[in-house]
Amino acid sequence: MPTFTVRSLVSRTLEAARPRPAAFGLTASSALALLAFASPAGAQQAPAQSASGATTLEEIVVTGIRHGIESAIQVKQQSTDIVETISAEDIGKLPDTSIAESISRLPGLTSQRSDGRASDVSVRGTDPQFATALLNGRQQVSTGDNRSIEYDQYPSELLSAVVVYKTPDAALIGQGLAGTIALQTTRPLEYGHQALVFNLRGEKNSDANLGSDSKNNGYRVSLSYIDQFFDHTLGLTIGFARLDSPIVGKELGLYDPWHTNGTEHAGVPADVFVSDGIKSLASSGTNRRDGSLATLEWKPNASFTSTVDLYYTNAELNNDRRSLEVNLGNYPNTTNYSNLTVVDNTLIGATVSNAVPLARNFSYITKDQIFATGWNNKWNAGEWSVMGDLSYSRATRDEHDFETQAQYQGGVTDTVGFYVPSSSQPSFTVQNAYTDPSIVQVGPTIYGAGYSRFPHVVDELKSARLEATSTVSGWFSEVTFGANYDDRTKDKRQPEANLNTIGNLPYVIPSNLLLGPANLGFSGTAPSLAWNVPGVLALDFQPVMPTTNAGYLVGKTWEVFEKLTTAFVKGDLDHQLSSNVTLKGNIGLQIVHTDQSSSSTQFIEATNTAQPISYGKKFNDILPAANLVFQLPDQQSVRFSVAREVARARMDQLAASYDFGADQSKSPIQPTATIGNPLLDPWRADALDLSYEKYFGNKAYFQAAVFYKDLKTYIYSQTVTQDFSALVSTIPTTLPSCPYQDPAHTMCLPVSNSGLLTVPLNGKGGRLDGVELTLSLPGDLVAQALDGFGANFSVSETDSSVTIPGVASGVSSSSITLPGLSKTVWSAMLYYEKYGFSARVATRYRSDYIGEIDDFAGDRALEYVRHEQITDFQTGYEWKSGPMKGLMLLFQVNNLTNTPFIDYSVDKTRVRDYETFGRDIFFGFNYKL
Repeated sequence: MPTFTVRSLVSRTLEAARPRPAAFGLTASSALALLAFASPAGAQQAPAQSASGATTLEEIVVTGIRHGIESAIQVKQQSTDIVETISAEDIGKLPDTSIAESISRLPGLTSQRSDGRASDVSVRGTDPQFATALLNGRQQVSTGDNRSIEYDQYPSELLSAVVVYKTPDAALIGQGLAGTIALQTTRPLEYGHQALVFNLRGEKNSDANLGSDSKNNGYRVSLSYIDQFFDHTLGLTIGFARLDSPIVGKELGLYDPWHTNGTEHAGVPADVFVSDGIKSLASSGTNRRDGSLATLEWKPNASFTSTVDLYYTNAELNNDRRSLEVNLGNYPNTTNYSNLTVVDNTLIGATVSNAVPLARNFSYITKDQIFATGWNNKWNAGEWSVMGDLSYSRATRDEHDFETQAQYQGGVTDTVGFYVPSSSQPSFTVQNAYTDPSIVQVGPTIYGAGYSRFPHVVDELKSARLEATSTVSGWFSEVTFGANYDDRTKDKRQPEANLNTIGNLPYVIPSNLLLGPANLGFSGTAPSLAWNVPGVLALDFQPVMPTTNAGYLVGKTWEVFEKLTTAFVKGDLDHQLSSNVTLKGNIGLQIVHTDQSSSSTQFIEATNTAQPISYGKKFNDILPAANLVFQLPDQQSVRFSVAREVARARMDQLAASYDFGADQSKSPIQPTATIGNPLLDPWRADALDLSYEKYFGNKAYFQAAVFYKDLKTYIYSQTVTQDFSALVSTIPTTLPSCPYQDPAHTMCLPVSNSGLLTVPLNGKGGRLDGVELTLSLPGDLVAQALDGFGANFSVSETDSSVTIPGVASGVSSSSITLPGLSKTVWSAMLYYEKYGFSARVATRYRSDYIGEIDDFAGDRALEYVRHEQITDFQTGYEWKSGPMKGLMLLFQVNNLTNTPFIDYSVDKTRVRDYETFGRDIFFGFNYKL
């Protein structure tokens, strides 16, 4: 196995704030050398005596899991900021399907699962929007509605390291309020020699036979090539990584919101909480992601380096969801409840008669593309160096979402039963069969014939940066200053339309469009009819006519424009305070000028008219940052940081959308409006960090850290009184054109000039603070008998005084806790690596939190999420000599305990969704020539 350069990792990490386009070094997941940073120096030196008696140095090669840990320890110890790191070894040895799983194991970080995959990442218990992502020092665009990137779009094979900055650095552009996640790739010249690596891994999910056309197998493959030419003055990296993974999901869900029964159901106490519907749903399909990169690096002499790099990811998700669903409210008939099971004042089980179940089939197709390129030039002239960087990135998302449904013809009803415990598999039973297409027909149902959505997102960013660095004397070792310009545009469109069958009639699904029934046995539910959704739409449905010209769609159609000009200066500290204490770190300042605006539509319900609307604002932020590192004897360090931090408002909050309607239950009629707000200021916070670190060589360390953030403001939706006289004056007031009339249509009803406006505003902030403890320890430091063993452990406790008004799980509240905040996050890893064998068990935990989840309409909504613990296992063997040298066999199980994803409504007994995704089992090999 090749060795690795710790110095290279350290130097690149410390310079990650500068967008030098390090080569996009593709690595096969466990082609450990390719992921690392090159040159034979990742070894400790031990003195030895030569034959002549002179002292020589003996190289002790450190490889594998242990090397990855030691590299990360070196980075933390040498950094002038408070950081967490993953070395290439960590990513390669634990071949995650995306970088999200790797990041979520770091101290103080965690992730939220989407369809079983880690996607959104939270730093220090905050909303994912509070952290930003960089790729080779450049800010990343996103395919979602907002700023936070979906990390499952970044294959681990394409990345060489990750550095998470928990404290701001004045030379770090695009940093977040909670932290900055800097993704890094390798440079071919730094790698230093030729390499060709191939990786192949088969995948099988433990959950099989969901019926229809479901599958539970897939694969991962990657190929990479690195070389140097013309006496190592020109370097080339090219690579490709494909993921073809099955989508396997079992879900039992209930309707939002849970509410007190009142007089809705006879025999159910008035104060008991009930849900108005339940569904059992099986998800199947494929998640295919192709990632590729190319890097050309030219270094004609020691003073000049020019690098051009390209990164491209193309992902397509095809998710077919089949379900049996029933309305448990008095719709379309009065339902009768019996056999009640009530726990904590919540109806978790009952028998319900006179119900009308539906067979529902959904087809969700999502296509994402991310393209990023950059050209970086650096010139070093002794005491001065100058760097210039140009970059462009673009992310697009296109979705096609179709919902179709079928029900019994002839007014047939059913008796259903349900039992929904708070933390184990719920059940939902029916009496009738729902697999006969002659009886269960597609078309008009109690919920209509269907619905469709077509979200489209384009996020584009152009950036330019120029900086200079000079060595100086005195307290500072060098000073860096420069400027950066970002021009970003995000465009969101979401046309939607009802689906209607031809003649609004029910249709028998022909045999050529029928699929095997959906297997819903995991919840005790009978099989449900399944069909080819595109085929049925083409055969039996009217043409789809999507539109954005409706009040409820105004907030889904917008453009946001941001132009940021950042001037910065930073001085690096390096001063001997005494014989035992050295002061290092950095002190700097950013001045950020923001020009933000938005274009959208103003829709007036009364006149059914829409017109364009556009406005914005300009403002400045002054962001000082100081990171002080006091290096003490015995490899001890005390770190202190103080800074002003910002996080820009969400894109959908900045949208200039304006939906004007009226509450006709009031007299006079009360106007209402829901709008976005391009005049928002960002979230701002003053932050303090204090950390104590004790290192044991580069083998082990202990860290205890505390942090405090004083959020000066928090952005949340508020409802305020507004004067609408200008818009009210445009409403017709004479018959027959006036929109609001008495029931007999004999007179126009008056409309008040004063009404209620719902708008995102900068409101009261609060504190966010926490404690973090980390220990990394190899077994041989405890006892020689434990050589080869090791363990890592970290725990974070976070608290916040911030509460916001809003809606979570369909329930309005004036005191929702900070979204994304898990009070307790911990991770642990136990590993063994020796004689070519390796094994690792890694687990991570996060406590209850409020997260953003897709709701029934495909929109992001806040939901209460139950705590979860995810455990992964990996083992392998690598041949280090002989004819099979370079070959490594791997076996891995992700989600070892098949942990469910559970979200609920306020109280844990009121389950909203219970989902399981199965265990993912991988077996394959890596081979390096």
